Amino acid sequence: MSIKWEFSAGGIVFKEEDNKIYVLLVRTKDRWSFPKGNIEKTESKENAAVREIKEETGIEGEIIDYLGNVEYYYRKGIDTIHKFVYYYLLRYKGGEITPQKEEIDEAVFVSIEEAEKLLSFDKDKQFLKKAENIIKTLITK
Repeated sequence: MSIKWEFSAGGIVFKEEDNKIYVLLVRTKDRWSFPKGNIEKTESKENAAVREIKEETGIEGEIIDYLGNVEYYYRKGIDTIHKFVYYYLLRYKGGEITPQKEEIDEAVFVSIEEAEKLLSFDKDKQFLKKAENIIKTLITK
């Protein structure tokens, strides 16, 4: 048994429509979260977040702020993986939702209230709350 390290980046993409804020969620099996994926060796965390979101969902975003990171362990065969995920807040720039079926089952924009109900992990809910506070300051300017 060995411990391997993984580094991923992703984020919360938001858009405003009809005076309401929507965020992008992805579903894999029965778990709802934010789009993310592995950082390539020569890539910055920011570039990885933008690229992975587009690859997984078809949605293009522009980074507004850094939200923080989470780390956890999981098992992959006989290995223990120590994973770090870096999250960013991104403003929707364009694109149509096109889920990358090899990675995720579904991608959808939902209201912040609906996202809070759907998200599977408490840490994601904390990032959502932080993102919501930042978005409110952006919109009131």
